[in-house]
Amino acid sequence: MTRLFRAATVLFILCLFTVGSFPSAGQAFPGSMHVVAHLFAYALIAFSLGMGWQNIHVIIIAVAIASIGFIHELTEIITHNHGFELSDVVINSVGAVLGSVGLIAARIKSKR
Repeated sequence: MTRLFRAATVLFILCLFTVGSFPSAGQAFPGSMHVVAHLFAYALIAFSLGMGWQNIHVIIIAVAIASIGFIHELTEIITHNHGFELSDVVINSVGAVLGSVGLIAARIKSKR
């Protein structure tokens, strides 16, 4: 199961940067669904990373995935030809924290 989560994490990050590099990607989820998509994507990546590498502390996972969200927003400056979107960085970070909280719950449950 660990290998599956590791592979999923790598695929999720690759898809995030590949699909997110298309300027039209931001239009796929209009309005409030844009926020939901960011939250879900970064929560999913944080959760899968933590399940794949269970020896990594949850705080490190949250910071690492939030950092990936920051880097992703920087790359969008080039690929989408727009300014830096701080709101997306904040949303990505919240998603990373939510995924890490879910990870804590999953780790506690698996130890029972």
